Amino acid sequence: MAEEEKIREHALNALQALTDRKKGWREKLKDFFWEMFIIILAVNITLWFHNWSEKRHERELEKNFLIGTKGDLDQVKHDMEINLSSTQPILDYYDSVWVQMNEHRIDKAFIDTHSENLMNTNYFNYNNSRFESFKSSGYLRLIGNDSLSFDITTLYTVLLPAQVSVEQMTFNERRQQYITYIGSKGRMDSSGKIIISDMLNSPDVKFQIKWQFDMLYSRKWQRQSAIQEIDRVIKEIDDELKTRFDYKGK
Repeated sequence: MAEEEKIREHALNALQALTDRKKGWREKLKDFFWEMFIIILAVNITLWFHNWSEKRHERELEKNFLIGTKGDLDQVKHDMEINLSSTQPILDYYDSVWVQMNEHRIDKAFIDTHSENLMNTNYFNYNNSRFESFKSSGYLRLIGNDSLSFDITTLYTVLLPAQVSVEQMTFNERRQQYITYIGSKGRMDSSGKIIISDMLNSPDVKFQIKWQFDMLYSRKWQRQSAIQEIDRVIKEIDDELKTRFDYKGK
C-alpha cells in the first residue's frame, strides 16, 4: 500500500507539473518527465521485489516439499521392508510343505501347527497426502529438476498404487482359494483348526500350495524391485537438496 500511495503522489505531481501556470512549457515538461521517470522506476522496483519475493516463496515451497517427500519415502521404504520380512515366514512354510510333499516325509505336527501361514495376510499401504496436496495445488511445476519431478510423480501415480492393487489382489485371491479348496473341505479339530496334513494328497491342495508359493515369491521379487526404485528416488531427492539448496539434513 505504501508503494501505491507514493506512485499516486508522483502521478499527481506529474499532472500538476503540466498545469502549473507559473512555469514555462519546457520547465513543465522537465518536471513532468522527471515525475514519470520516478513512477516508472518505482513500478519496476516494486515488480522486481514482488517477483523476487514470489520466487523465494516458491523455492521455499519446493525445498519443503522435497524434504517432506524424502521423509515420506523413507517411511514407505521402511514399511515395505517390514512387509517383506514379515512375509518371509509364510514363504518358508510353503517351501517346507512343498518339499515334504515331494519327498514323501510329512511332518504333520509342523504342517498343522503352522497352518495359519496359509491364511495370513500382509497388506501394503502408504501415505500420499503430501504429494496429492502439492499436485492439486499446481505446485509440481515448481520442481526445477524435470527428471526428479517425473520420478516422484511416477512413484506416487504408478509404482506405489500398483503395489497396493497387486497386494490386495494377491491376498484376496489367496483367502478365497483357501476357503474354496481347503477351509470348506478340511477336517476341523476341537480347537477349530483345519487339519492340513490330512489333505496333502488332494490335487487341489497340492496345486494351491505350489501356486500360492509361486505367487508370493513373485510378490517378494516385486517388493524388492520397488524398494530399490524408492531408494533410488530418495537418493535423487537428497542430491537435489544438497546441490540446489545446500541442505544437509538434520
